[in-house]
Amino acid sequence: MKRPGPIIYIFLDGVGIGTGDRSKNPFARFDNPFFAGHGGREYKLPGQLLSTDAHMGIPGLPQSATGQTALFTGYNGPMILGRHVNGYPTFTLRPYFKEKNLLKVMNDAGFKATLVNSYSSWYLKRLEHPRAERMLSASSLMQRHSGRPYFTTEDYLEGRSLYMDLNNWFLRKNGMKIPFGSARASGRKLVQIAQNYDMVVFEYFFTDKVGHEQSWGAAKRIIRQVDDFLSGVWEELDAERDTVVISSDHGNLEDLSVKTHTQNPVGTWVHGKHAALFAGRVKALNDIPQVILDIFGLPFAADFQPSASVISEETT
Repeated sequence: MKRPGPIIYIFLDGVGIGTGDRSKNPFARFDNPFFAGHGGREYKLPGQLLSTDAHMGIPGLPQSATGQTALFTGYNGPMILGRHVNGYPTFTLRPYFKEKNLLKVMNDAGFKATLVNSYSSWYLKRLEHPRAERMLSASSLMQRHSGRPYFTTEDYLEGRSLYMDLNNWFLRKNGMKIPFGSARASGRKLVQIAQNYDMVVFEYFFTDKVGHEQSWGAAKRIIRQVDDFLSGVWEELDAERDTVVISSDHGNLEDLSVKTHTQNPVGTWVHGKHAALFAGRVKALNDIPQVILDIFGLPFAADFQPSASVISEETT
């Protein structure tokens, strides 16, 4: 079996490539190296930053459900629905996650792939609801049908997974007696965890939340934190062994003058062993999973149609 070295796939929600207008774009106002290219400056760190189309042939504001369908399955979510849809995957999109999400396809083929985000006990309890799938984010739905279990906060404390807040601030806010951590250390930890897998996926959504809040103070704090996290990833990464891919579903944080998403392309960072393959082929969000599958020698079923049984589950 072809094992080309681990791929570290990071999803940053709501991060587009904006202009150099410091009155609108926090990436332009705050000088953080990883986001230089998102703020009208040149990206100068190792690897490449690719401008990536989030519209995928459909006019309108790119949205979460359809964009994340593209990022996590390789299928053009906006084209499937004929429009951009926000929130959680719809009953039309969920079959693509059930049958063809990236983690499932890889695990079914004998590779080892997982979402490394940790889940709290109250959230896992929520998943026991009979209609839980209708309340799941795209990444949670992907992991649910990946063939692998969700990681818990216990897994996080024992070093097997990451938590969404990068430095424990959210865990502490919710009553966990745990010291503040380091976002940079979390970045290094992600690369270390990846050595046990063929691919790991990590999701970070506070970038989108802060964009909707239009808070300059929160934007400065979050951008610095994510920049530190990515610095840790780059420090720990062996570019001859590992590949890191980072992308987003739509723009938002790069323009705090509006509360909505933006029309901007998103940035896709690629660095490491297979970066050149992504750089040559990634033009739109749905290209990313297709390149990943190709790296592992797995076909992408471009003509896939959800099975009748799965469609039936969604309509009952």
